[in-house]
Amino acid sequence: MNQIQRKNPFWSLAGPMLAYLGIQWGVQTIIDFVVSMPYILRAYADVLNQGTMPTMQEWFQTCLEALEPAFDLIAAYQVEIAGVTALATFALTIPLFVKDRKLEKMLGVSIAPKMPAVGYGYIVLFGAAGCVAATCLAAMAQLAFYYDAQYQQTAEVLYTAGLPMQLLVLGVVVPVAEEMMFRGILFKRFRERQGFWYSAVCSSVFFAFMHTSTTQTIYALLLGLMLSYLYEKFRTIKAPVILHIVMNMGSVFLTETGGFQWIASDPVRMAAAAIGGAFLCSVTFVLLQRMLSSEGEQHSSGEKRDMF
Repeated sequence: MNQIQRKNPFWSLAGPMLAYLGIQWGVQTIIDFVVSMPYILRAYADVLNQGTMPTMQEWFQTCLEALEPAFDLIAAYQVEIAGVTALATFALTIPLFVKDRKLEKMLGVSIAPKMPAVGYGYIVLFGAAGCVAATCLAAMAQLAFYYDAQYQQTAEVLYTAGLPMQLLVLGVVVPVAEEMMFRGILFKRFRERQGFWYSAVCSSVFFAFMHTSTTQTIYALLLGLMLSYLYEKFRTIKAPVILHIVMNMGSVFLTETGGFQWIASDPVRMAAAAIGGAFLCSVTFVLLQRMLSSEGEQHSSGEKRDMF
């Protein structure tokens, strides 16, 4: 806990979350409206040219038929739309993030020690291995226990765009936008009054609920806990942002280049990839823990020397 006292703790959490959801919904609605209106107007013009006024049911059916190309267009550009909605949330999250960090600095709450470059290297390695392991485990779980049709449908929609657009939006823009909200604001504000695990679990649950399918929800919950841990230990938003970007980029790249398809074509290969990735994640996590413990001891020793 960093003991920052806010006038209304509930709305300091609920306000940004509701505003974040409102921005996403509002931008999505505006885009849907802009795309759909030409088709509705064209259908209305066709009805007027017929010279007869249709019933309400007939008009509703006409609109549905006219909007089918608009729905197809929106689905085809869902990645680009996701990028626009994510960028729009920066208008909320960046000012709040900057304001919170200034408040912490003013109160002397958070002075982040400078982490060595090797720490961020461990994060990259952890993310690359975790991406392979998590995807293989999810695929194996669906084959053995539960087939998540919604997860497959979501994946098909997201992977319709070209590789450069996917890497930009799904690999960079969306992870940064989500980290600014769920770690940079939500987790840190929970942390003002609660312990680490309470803050990490609560912020990760909200993060998980932003994902639609069961598979994505479980994956996002576990990832959210790890991202919160990195933010707690590194005390800079760069750490969770780097991990999130690496995992998303790795997933996009291996999917679009056929890497995951090649792994999944052989059950033994897929099991080996899952086990190997999980083992590499464990080793990297241990090395990261040791580095963080060492840095923490050095930082504490430096503070004690400064006191004398």
